[in-house]
Amino acid sequence: MAFRILDLAARLLLALGVGCLLLAGYLTSRTLIFSSDTERATGEVVSYRQIADGDDKRFRPRIRFKTVTGEIVTVEGQFFTGTQRFAIGTQVPVVYKVRQPNEARVALFVDNWLGPCIAAVVGLVGLAGGLLVRRSVRRELARTRA
Repeated sequence: MAFRILDLAARLLLALGVGCLLLAGYLTSRTLIFSSDTERATGEVVSYRQIADGDDKRFRPRIRFKTVTGEIVTVEGQFFTGTQRFAIGTQVPVVYKVRQPNEARVALFVDNWLGPCIAAVVGLVGLAGGLLVRRSVRRELARTRA
């Protein structure tokens, strides 16, 4: 009975690993697809959009930047956070679509690559854990049958 539970745990870890690696691949592809045909600019945090989240407040920065054509655009950052990440007036790097400057992202590691990296690490740990547990279970089963 214990070996069946351990085998099930190994299968679940393997599924978690594969799922997280697929998620990491999807998030990476979305970031790379967005990065094609983009320009960089330096934006300024001009305000925050605030929403209530139960008893807490969440904040999303509004960033204003100038495109290569001279158009001034204001966009919101990708994430709501529990704190105001940047002070008003802070300069932040921005990447935007040339043909659609309203599609822009804050060009920091946290905003673009942290999610795929975390998903990849969890996926690799899940795969490694699942394989190790499965190998141990098979080794113990072979030992008890012999």
